This record gives sequence, C-alpha cells and structure tokens, in this order.
Amino acid sequence: MHSGRHIFALTKRSQPLDPRMDAFRPDLADVALADRLFAAHFAAPMTMVCSQPHTAICSAPKGDQTSELLSGEAFAVLDFAGDWAWGWSVHDHYVGYLAASDLAHEVAASRDPVTYNNATDAARSFIDMPYVWGGRGGAGIDCSGLVQRSLAIVGIAAPRDSDQQRACLGTEIDPANAQPGDLIFFPGHVGFLTSGGMLLHATRHHGRVVEEPLADVVARMLAKHGAGIVAVKRVEIGQ
Repeated sequence: MHSGRHIFALTKRSQPLDPRMDAFRPDLADVALADRLFAAHFAAPMTMVCSQPHTAICSAPKGDQTSELLSGEAFAVLDFAGDWAWGWSVHDHYVGYLAASDLAHEVAASRDPVTYNNATDAARSFIDMPYVWGGRGGAGIDCSGLVQRSLAIVGIAAPRDSDQQRACLGTEIDPANAQPGDLIFFPGHVGFLTSGGMLLHATRHHGRVVEEPLADVVARMLAKHGAGIVAVKRVEIGQ
C-alpha cells in the first residue's frame, strides 16, 4: 500500500528500536520512524477496526500469537501482504500481523463499560478464563494481558508485555510494604496482590486465571528461575 517517493533525513540521535513497539522491516517502516532510521520505504498508517469478536496478532504471517485485538479495537495498517495485514494496535502500539479479513473500515459500536471499584475487582471478572499466550481476553488471556485489560477498565493505560509494564507503570514499592492491588513482578510474569497474601494472575501452570497463595507462586518461580519477586509496583489512577 506504500507508494510515491519521499526523502527523509535523520534528525534524532540513533537509539535502539523495540520491534514490539516500533514498526519496521527491512523493506518498510512506519513513517513516524523516518527521523530515526533508514528504510527502503516508509508508509503512513491506515486505521481499521477488528470486525470479529477477537483476532490474533502474530509475530509473522502464520507465526506465533504475541497479542490479540478485540472487537471494535483499532489497528493501524502499514501494509497488506496477501491475506495478512501488518501494522500496530492503536491502544498499545503493539506491532504484528493479523488476518486482513478480520479488519473492517467501519467503526464498531462500543460496548457499554462495566464499572469496577479497582483493577483487582476488574481482574476477578476474568477468573477461570483459559490461559493463552498472547491472549487479551478473546480466546483466552495471559498474565500481562490480564494486567493490561484490568487497568484499562479503570482508565489506566498500560503497555502490553510484563517487562514493559514493570518499566513504565506506577511507583516501585519495597516488597515488605506491598498492599492488595499492587502488581507483583517475577521473571517473565506478573499478577495482582490480593488480600490474605494471595496472587490473582493468569498462569500457564494452572492453565487459567486463578487466585492462589503468593507463597506458592514464589516457590514455583524460585524452583524454575532461581528468583522469586523481582519488583512490586503500585499503580494509582492519575499516575
């Protein structure tokens, strides 16, 4: 879908790009990156919306699922390659490929939001949903998808992956001072601390969203990764 010839100059200091958040390929890149890298071609995004209940965002055409677009959510398309669209999800800028047939130009009617007092209450609405790597609540959900969706329900924007969430969200808290509602980070994993020393999270271990003793999760993480809790972050509305 890219056409025409344009000349761009690099005006910003070279800095590492994150392929999860910065849309670039050897043959094509988002025009927003024109001042940061050289590319054979640049394209301006065309916004479309998910016309299905949900659709997978993949690392490559027919590749592994890395995230998910839900009904009515917007996707900024940079290129169509056969049956696949390449670009990024508007709500969190996550880059990937999805089935072009699952996109439409029409803006879907928004669903009435459900009101929750806090993100933990929102997360409880997902209990027993199957664990699916890259899921955001369509066919299933993963740990960072649960955090992202639950925070979004109470008006807090969050990045897609747990390492990004740890880097960007809230204020770091001494684990000894953790309170219900805080985010507990482990190697490659995240969940909500709840009352009574419990953790509410989407876990591959149980294959679903569960609330279980935090101590049990720490023990599993120590056995598997040699590390337990790596950070505690407190996220409040307005941060």
